Amino acid sequence: MIDHKQAPAEDWIAAVRARYPTERTVDEALTRKLRARAGPPYAPTPPGEIECGLAAFFADKAPGASVGDIRPLGGGASKEQFVFTLSEGDSRATYVLRREPPESVVETHRGREYELMRAMAGVVPVPEVPWVDPEGVWFGRPSLISRFVSGVTKPPESHSNVTGLGSGFSPEWQARLGPQFVDLMAAIHRFDWQGAELGAFDAPPVGSTAGVHSVINWWERVWEEDSFEPLPLVRYVAQWLRAHAPPIGRVTVVHHDYRAGNFLFDPTSGEVTAVLDWELAHLGDYHEDIAWSFQEGYGYHDAAGRFIVCGLIEREEFLRRYAERTGFVIDRDKLAYYGVMNCWKSTVMVLGTAVRCMIGGKSHQDILLSWLAGFGQTCVVNLLTLLKEAERGS
Repeated sequence: MIDHKQAPAEDWIAAVRARYPTERTVDEALTRKLRARAGPPYAPTPPGEIECGLAAFFADKAPGASVGDIRPLGGGASKEQFVFTLSEGDSRATYVLRREPPESVVETHRGREYELMRAMAGVVPVPEVPWVDPEGVWFGRPSLISRFVSGVTKPPESHSNVTGLGSGFSPEWQARLGPQFVDLMAAIHRFDWQGAELGAFDAPPVGSTAGVHSVINWWERVWEEDSFEPLPLVRYVAQWLRAHAPPIGRVTVVHHDYRAGNFLFDPTSGEVTAVLDWELAHLGDYHEDIAWSFQEGYGYHDAAGRFIVCGLIEREEFLRRYAERTGFVIDRDKLAYYGVMNCWKSTVMVLGTAVRCMIGGKSHQDILLSWLAGFGQTCVVNLLTLLKEAERGS
């Protein structure tokens, strides 16, 4: 059944924006999504159309360069991706065009992703990002172009579900990748973002809960815009999060999707070659990032009952190493709070946005979105468990 949200009126959009104020560019992305929602469903883009778009783009940005070997690139859960080569004189390099579908399981802003990836160059391994089309002038929908980086997301013998859920790494791979996994997060959080060009981001004030409330507004707005059926738990947890929001003591870059599946590594050397998927990144509390990696779905409990974060490193070892690398204090109450928040966000994504995109036919990943919707029950059960634990702790 198609509801009023599938072709939202301007007055309804305005009311939602006013009710859930959040960052400027987050608001831009979500508003653009709503205004385009009544348009046609997703249809695969013919390679010739992508080729024409790239040719026109580089005729303007790199006159004399030629584009070739264009083909779809798998692995993107939220964005269309195409790999291509760019030849300029005697040089030839491979790039990736990352383009929004009509709607995505996470609606984000290409300008934010572009700015932060450029800022993080040299801080952690990250693909070079030379170009961005934030308004979709050249490619029809917002897009960015990054340098292709070689590597794998899991060893050939490893097992995991899609999107990094339930990743399994052997003890040998845990020893090689686990320390790097922690050290790279620590480097992201130590980064001096105040000296970077991050005009697309609104920095939250230190010592205030304003930034936390902005994040809550972001995701409750997504639920309001995307949900098909009411789920009282989502509204209750939003109220609980507002009532218990802790002030941000130190503002850092928050990657927001730092986990197995979102970094590449060389299968021979074991060295991480790139940290990927920066689209949800924002400025906030580092506990939010740690708690995201600690989500149950991304790891497992070993035979001794210890939680193995993202299948890579034991939870307490993660925290010990992280504290050593950053010098930051780990507040267990904040970790519990952000554990609830992140599980709540995941519930919004899979039971709100994934279902909306699937029913509306707006994504290139309809099979994956159907699978994620089935994961919603697990999110709800985990959310109830975390909420009860947090309430006991408070």
